[in-house]
Formats: sequence, C-alpha cells, structure tokens
Amino acid sequence: MAPIPPQPDDPADMPVHDDTQALACLQTCLSGKDWAQGVAALVTQLNSMLTCHRVSLGWVSGRSLRIRVLSDGVMLDEGSALPELHQVMLESAHQQVALTWPQQGEADMHGSCITLAHQTLYRIQGLSGLMTVPLAHDDVVIGALTLERVIHVDPLQPLSLQERQASHGFSADDVRWVSRVAVLLAPALLLRYRLEQPWYERGHSWLESMRLRMSDPRERVLRWSSLAFFGIVSFGIGLPLPYQVTATARLEGSVQRIMSAPQDGYLREVHVHPGDTVTTGQVMATMSDDELQGARRSRMSEVNQHENAFGEAFARGDRAQAVVAQSKADQAKAQLALLDQQISRLKITSPFDGVVIAGDLRQQLGAPVKRGDSLLTLAPGLDWRVVMDVDEADIAALSKGQVAQLRLAAMPDQTIGLILSRVTPVAKSTPTGLKYEIEAIPTGAGAGARGLRPGLQGVARIDMPPNPILWRTADRCWQWLRMLVWTWL
Repeated sequence: MAPIPPQPDDPADMPVHDDTQALACLQTCLSGKDWAQGVAALVTQLNSMLTCHRVSLGWVSGRSLRIRVLSDGVMLDEGSALPELHQVMLESAHQQVALTWPQQGEADMHGSCITLAHQTLYRIQGLSGLMTVPLAHDDVVIGALTLERVIHVDPLQPLSLQERQASHGFSADDVRWVSRVAVLLAPALLLRYRLEQPWYERGHSWLESMRLRMSDPRERVLRWSSLAFFGIVSFGIGLPLPYQVTATARLEGSVQRIMSAPQDGYLREVHVHPGDTVTTGQVMATMSDDELQGARRSRMSEVNQHENAFGEAFARGDRAQAVVAQSKADQAKAQLALLDQQISRLKITSPFDGVVIAGDLRQQLGAPVKRGDSLLTLAPGLDWRVVMDVDEADIAALSKGQVAQLRLAAMPDQTIGLILSRVTPVAKSTPTGLKYEIEAIPTGAGAGARGLRPGLQGVARIDMPPNPILWRTADRCWQWLRMLVWTWL
C-alpha cells in the first residue's frame, strides 16, 4: 500500500491560482441574468476558490462607494452600509492599492500604506486574514473587493488542508492573483453596469466622470478644451452678429421693348446685333418694300388719271363728271398716303437710347416674316434692375426696402449697392428647389459703373438684422423639425 504524501503546512507550498480560474470568474460574472446577479455569483465563486469567510463587493454610484453584494447571498440596497466594512473599502479605494492584514513576509508589499480600517475590522470580527483590492478602469476607481478569512477551532476535529491555509491569512500569491482578477473584471463590470442603467443615470454618470476629470490637475488639455467649447457656445448664443441671405442674381433692363414686324414681308437689311448700343431714331433693320413700291406707282398713276379726267370735265362744263373725278382722285390720294405710311414703317428704328439685348437676325436675311413676329428686343442703357432668386426658406424674412450688395461675374471687384423694390408672391421651380423672384434697384456705389449690360449674372447678399449665430441655426433646425413632424405625424 503506497504511503500517503505529507500535506504541506506552509502556505507558500500551496498551489498557486492560474489564469484559467480568473477566466472562470469572468465567465461567471457575465453569465448572470443582470449585473446584480452576475456580481453575486462572482463573489460566491471567489469565496469558494479562496476559502474565505465572506467576500464583499462595493461599487461607486454617483460620488460615493456603497457595498452592493455579499458572498452569503445578501444584496444590499443603495442606502445600506456596514460601517467597518465600508471604511475598509474606502481605505483601499482612496489609496488605489491592494491592502492586506496581517502583513506577512512577501505580502507586505505596501508597508507605507494606511491600514487602520483593516486593523479595526480584523480585530472586531476576529479574522485570520483580510484583503481589499480596488477595481479601477482608466485609472479611476469604480469599486472594491474585500475578502475575509476566519478560522473556527474545534478541539474534537482536526483541521483540514483548506482550514490550515485559511489560518495563515492571505499570501502574496493570493494578492497578486486577486489583483489580476480585478484588472480582468473591472471593464466588463463597468460596461454591463452602464448598459443596464437608464439613460438619465448614464448621463448623470458621464457628467460626474467629467467633473472628476476636470478636477484632476493632470487633465489640462480637457480643461482648456472645455473652456474653449463654452466660450464658443457663449459667443454663439449671446453675441448678435450680422448675417446675409445669399441669392443668385441677374441684370435686366427696367423696361424691355420688343420691336416686331409691322407687316408681312421679307427681311432686307440688319444694321445691329445683340449687345450693340443704339440711339433714338437709329435704323436697326429694313424690310423689303418692292411690293409696296409697285402698289404706290399704281396709285400714283390712278391719281394722275383722275386729275386729268377732272380737268377735262371741268373744261366741258360737266359738273357731275368733274365731281366724280375729283372724289376718285381724293380716294386714290388717300390710298397713296397709306402706302407711304406703310413704306416708312418698313424701317425699324430705335424709340430710345439703349442696348439690343436679343434678336440676332444675321442668319435670317431674305427670310419671310409675318406681322407681329418679334425681331429685336431693346433695353434702356442706363436704366436697369436686378432680379434675385431667393430660396423659399428665406423669403418670409425679406421685405421691401432692405439693403443688398451685388457682385457680377464680369466685374467681381466691383460692389453694386441695391435696395429691394418688390417681393413677388409667385414661385418658380428650379433644379435647386423652389425659388422666389425679388426685384431690386441700384443705388449708391457702383450704380453707374461702366460695362453694365442687361443679362449679366452674379451673386447678391441681402443684409438681415443682427442675430446670434446659434439662435439662427437652432431656429432653422426647429422649423425643419416642425415641418418633418407635420409631414409624417
């Protein structure tokens, strides 16, 4: 029969906990139905692994650390606390180190740390060993694990191996292993705790964490960034700034005169082209008068014939025949005057000084035209207006009399002053959305600049009353949201 190997009496000879057991603790924590059940199962498993009398977990909620769960199955409410145990957790959390009592040999790794609370709980509870390990994430303490060991001496029953191990307190290997478990568990516990919190509690926790970071002297970048952010927000809310509404604009004549064909005929000559300046009475185009000249010669011969008939009747003393000849002569003269008037209208002349803005007839010489056909379009050279296309979202804020500035693509270095003269209530559809036309008249600087021609295009900016930039943005977002709600609800 093989001899039984001797049992080790020194805790240093005990088997050391490995990472497999640490991963088992993490699995136990995550397998719970919720955060509370997960940590309850965790402390129970740690109590069994390390042969402890009790394992407790404290958690930071708001600005205070509270005991949340014990290994004997007790889950405490937010306001409940065990004074001595609570002080032990606070002592380790404030110093952010793992503390043990009694400190034996290699376990005395933090001999300069304060352990008064640990000594008090050790003495009151009659423990054989006490250890507290803080739970931290990103150098911020989020909780603490406290492990207690106690030995019950029965003179009639010998101590087992685990009981002899418990009687020696916690070794340095125990402290290192529990510290590794704390590092492994802290991010998982924090993430699950935050996910199960209501949104308002998560927001409060975030604000509290920001307050703690702001009070940390090492967070200078965060302090300056926060100061800059609040400065920008205060600037955007409290300081009214002038702003402008931008719109595409084009130059048009204040009056546009269409020169049409006076009668049916053929186009003989064209003397002007689009862009040419014309003066009052200048001939711009001429239509063919061949037919009218033939009709005029016919009427002239009729007039001569009737006048000769009148002279012969008057010489014979035939008054009746003379009156008939005289009336026919007058009728022929009237028709001749009508033909002369029609011939004179075949010359299309300019009614005022201006610019030809439409009507390129160079390719239509000799082509037939009908009465009323548009041939040329004129606009006054020094009398013009600006038409702006304004987005529908900005039209409600515009009114007659507001000031604007215009820069044309042909003269980008020249600013032309404008005053809104008319806000049209009619909209038109464009590829960029619905637009309203606003008319403006030039005034002040740039109104008489050289080189201005109807048809030039540019960009106009309409001055608006000063308003904080964030208020403007918030108002635009609010209007968009109201429209969205009205559309879908």
